[in-house]
Amino acid sequence: MKRSLSLALAVASLVAISHPVAQAAESRPNVVIIITDDQRWDSVTARYMPQLSSILANNPSVTFTNSFVPNTLCCPSRTSTLTGDYSHTTGVYGNGGQYGGFPAFTPAPDGNGISPINDTTTIAVDMHQAGYRTALVGKYLNGYNARTSRYIPPGWDRWFSVPTGAYYHYWAASNFGGPIHNRYFGTTKADYITRVLTARASTFLQANQADPFFLYYAATAPHGPATADPRDVDRFNSAGYVQPPSFGASSAVDPHYIQDRPWYPSDVKTINQFHAAQLNATYGVDRSIGQLWNLLPDNTIVAFMSDNGFSWGEHRWSNKMIPYNEDLRIPMRLVGRNLASPLSAGTDPRIVLNIDLLPTLEGMAGVTTSPSRPSAPEGLEMLGSATRSEFVIEHWYQRRSGGRPRAARSRVRRNPSSRCPCVARRRGGRRRRGVRRIGHWHLPE
Repeated sequence: MKRSLSLALAVASLVAISHPVAQAAESRPNVVIIITDDQRWDSVTARYMPQLSSILANNPSVTFTNSFVPNTLCCPSRTSTLTGDYSHTTGVYGNGGQYGGFPAFTPAPDGNGISPINDTTTIAVDMHQAGYRTALVGKYLNGYNARTSRYIPPGWDRWFSVPTGAYYHYWAASNFGGPIHNRYFGTTKADYITRVLTARASTFLQANQADPFFLYYAATAPHGPATADPRDVDRFNSAGYVQPPSFGASSAVDPHYIQDRPWYPSDVKTINQFHAAQLNATYGVDRSIGQLWNLLPDNTIVAFMSDNGFSWGEHRWSNKMIPYNEDLRIPMRLVGRNLASPLSAGTDPRIVLNIDLLPTLEGMAGVTTSPSRPSAPEGLEMLGSATRSEFVIEHWYQRRSGGRPRAARSRVRRNPSSRCPCVARRRGGRRRRGVRRIGHWHLPE
């Protein structure tokens, strides 16, 4: 494990790594993170997300045009967002198994986490210690059992956690309205997940208290099965969508698991149906964003993002987890509602990662990381001057219970001369135990 960590740290090459000390604002801003599940970066448009698009256009906002996640899977990506650290630091590489899911991020006795960067070192802990009221509404981590668990991680004042892919017929672990309890939601329109999450988030926002707040609003949409709100069923379809040349195709530069992947005519229909379903489910989240925006007080900063991207048949793939642009790239926006210190609006072409969100938001809020944290976050402040030309991507799979993690790592770097702008390639070099080196993934200019 130590040798794997050394390799990942060695390949991470960052330029102008700096963490300027953030000064507390005269009036501390409220902070909101809105994170969707498996949403592609190119679905944030005025057609599919009119509410968010209007909010961004009519308020000072920053669009990060090159935003990515180092690990293209739900749980490791979310733990990186919450801590500001890569998977090789959190120890969370997958959604389950010894090195994945809720247990791997949670210290004993409630989990089996082995890293000192865990649920005690999140942005919620930092915000709570700084006097912020905190709430998680939505999906927490894969493996958290909302039907039976009464566990609330450190730092969260209000807690409403639901499972991955929940739309109807699900349980929630909640301390809204009383002590932690488990509640069932059924199959009526009122039980539809985005409506329920909107209501809980609204309750938190409408609590009339003097302290600033931090809300982590984690929609379950548009993760599969991507069930739409009844108002949005069949709102969109894939008609007119121009598939890229990589749709259903592979080439000699692709890894063998892509080249050997079968492709059938029926795959096209299935993928296009899911494509449309994700857009329909996303529209409901956009409606929710508009409703919550109207409840926000002045001096609130909102970050919008997804936990990872998703492939709609490009390179014969319909999922995430692989080192292609469709899976690595995410939407990332910052927008302020009458901030005391307004954002400098515009677009930013620098490479930013989900691990950059914690130092950025804490810097804006004048919040410092917990003294008990063993090391500073690995992320950079997105609104500062720091830049990076490459970053680590990493993922692992566990063939059987108890096995060692097998991590696939590469560096992502900008290289306009590359003939391969969208896939990590194997290169020569000494192979370390438990680690596959798969080369460099080059960003197109």
